Amino acid sequence: MRIAIFSCLILFAATPSAALANPDSVPLLCGGSDVDLDARPPGTSGLPGTYRCSEEGVTITLRLTADRRFEQRMVADEPMFETEGGGLSREFTRKGEWRIENGDLHLFARPLREPRISLVEARHDPTVALRIEVRTTDGQSPSDLYVGEGDDANPRSALDDGMLTVPTEEGTAPGRRWIVRSGDDRRLASFDVTPGGINSWRYIYEPSELDPFDQRALFTGDAVVVPLGIAGAVLRRVRGEP
Repeated sequence: MRIAIFSCLILFAATPSAALANPDSVPLLCGGSDVDLDARPPGTSGLPGTYRCSEEGVTITLRLTADRRFEQRMVADEPMFETEGGGLSREFTRKGEWRIENGDLHLFARPLREPRISLVEARHDPTVALRIEVRTTDGQSPSDLYVGEGDDANPRSALDDGMLTVPTEEGTAPGRRWIVRSGDDRRLASFDVTPGGINSWRYIYEPSELDPFDQRALFTGDAVVVPLGIAGAVLRRVRGEP
C-alpha cells in the first residue's frame, strides 16, 4: 500500500493538468465507511473550513475560505513530491480559487498574463524525421508543454528537456502538429509536417506567471475528496480551525 500511495503522490504533484477525484478507484487515502461519497449538500455556505487527511506518512490539508480562495498543502515524512528541477521534496503547496459547478467542487487557478510563443527557426533537417525544440527566454526547458498530433492534438508526445526528436528510421506521419500547454490544453502554435518539407522547428516560450489547473473534487458535507493519482484522498473537516 505504501509504495502505491507514494507513486500516486509523485504523479499528483508532477501533473498540472486537469484532475478528477475518482471515488470508484482504490485505494482512497484516509477512506472509511463514515463518509458518504454520494452525498452532495446544496449550496456553498457549509464549504469554508479546514479539511485534513493524515495516513501512510503523508498529511494533506485543504483550507477553503469564504471569499472562495483555497490553499492545499501536502507534507510527507520522506521526499516524494517532484519539483520543477527534477528532484524530490517533502512538501507541496497549491493555491488558487474554488467554485461549485454541476454539484462538484473545483479547485482552480487561471493566470493573468497570456503565454507567448515565437518561432525562431523552421528548416529541413535531413538527419531526423522530426525535431521540435522549445526554450524559455532564459534558455530553460519548459515543463508544461507537449506536442499534439491532428485536429484533436492526440496522440501526445512529451518534450523531454524541451526537445522532441524522431529518428529518420522511425519516420513520422504527415499532418498538423500543435504545441499545447498541458495545464489547460491551450494550443499555442501549430505547424504542418509534409514529405520532404520543413521538419525542424525551434521556438522561444514566455510562460504565464503560473501554471493553470482545474482540479475537480467532491464535497460530501463533512469531507472533501481530492484527486490523488488515479484515485483520491478523503479529507475530513477539522472542527475548530478556520
